[in-house]
Order: sequence, then C-alpha cells, then structure tokens
Amino acid sequence: MKVLFLAFLVFAGSLFAVEGRVTYLVGKATIRSGKKSQALKLGGTIREGDVISTAKNSRLGVQMSDGASFLVNSMTTLEIRPKSTYYQAQGTISMNFRKGGKDATSKWAIKTHVVTAGVRGTSFTVDASKNWARIVMFRGKVIMTDFVRETGLQSDPNLMMQDFLNDIELNAGTALRYDGSDVKKENVNLDDEPTKALHDEHAKLEKSVAWKKAGAELK
Repeated sequence: MKVLFLAFLVFAGSLFAVEGRVTYLVGKATIRSGKKSQALKLGGTIREGDVISTAKNSRLGVQMSDGASFLVNSMTTLEIRPKSTYYQAQGTISMNFRKGGKDATSKWAIKTHVVTAGVRGTSFTVDASKNWARIVMFRGKVIMTDFVRETGLQSDPNLMMQDFLNDIELNAGTALRYDGSDVKKENVNLDDEPTKALHDEHAKLEKSVAWKKAGAELK
C-alpha cells in the first residue's frame, strides 16, 4: 500500500508540475529558487516556485511546458506558481497562451497584487505594480476577477458585493485598468498602444529557431 501511495504522489507531481526554458535574453536577468539567486542564461531551466527578475534595459523570453509564453520587459518580476498560475509583482510582460506541450492545460491564471485574470488561450500585455494593473488584449479573451480578494474588503457593502459578483470579460481591442478601488474598461487602438512594440517583438521571437527549439525540448 505504501509503495502504491508513493507511486501516486510521483505521478501527481509529474502531472501538474511545469517547467520552462529561457529562449531569449538581452541584458541581465536573475532566477531565485528558494533562498538561492543566480544569473539566468540562454537555455536555462525555470521550474515551479522560481522567481525571475530582469534588470534595467533587459528583456527575457520564456517558453513553458504548459503552453504559456512570456517576453518579460526590463525591471519586471514573475513568479512561477503551481497549476499554471503566474504571479507578476511588477513591470511589463507580453503573454501568449496556446494549448499544447508536455504539460498541456486549457486554463491558466495570471495574478498581480490587485487583480487575477483567468486565461483560455489568448495574447495580451500586463503592466503591474503594487497598487495597480493594466491589461491590454491583442487576441482572444480573459476573465478578470478577484478584485477584492486580492486587495482586501471594501468598507461599502454594495461595492464589496459588486466586486465579488461582477467579473469582467476583456476581448481583443479592449483594456482594463484597476488601481485598487476603481475599475476602468475601455476600447483601445492597438496600433497606438504603448505595449504593442513588446507584443510584436514577442510574436516575432516565437518564430525564431531558438524559441522553437526550446518548445520542442519541453514536449
């Protein structure tokens, strides 16, 4: 019985744990695993529990085994959490999510200090800090939720119930900004969007030999 139970634990771990590869690197980036930090290199491995950070004037490309893909801009921090959950503490990231890969999933989650996005295959950018977040949709859709649960309950019961009950759907060409108290959804001209350059660079890099090789290694 003990042997069977141990086998189940090993299988469950392999089923849910994801890993990634560094597919692109300009400048400097670090990875923190537990209490240990070290420099990231092209081709380096990223695992659940790791926190990656980019320095000034740096960018980092990452392909994950669950179909998630990131181009991390300078001065940005991203934590790899279990069950395809990614926590962005600060900075700007272009994100693509596609079904497929060794640890394929049909749903991902992006968390910031103030908001959570439920993702089902899409492409968008996220700007985040401790007090606010802005998400711009380029393709597909996401469901925004957890406004109060991420930041604490509001004093007004009506606002509290509204936050709990009213999730917000974002589609291509729309953006959402949340500053911890007010939610603003708006239509945007993607051609004039400041994060478009990062998004376009991400799309171009995903077609490169290095990026495709990393993706193949993760299958």
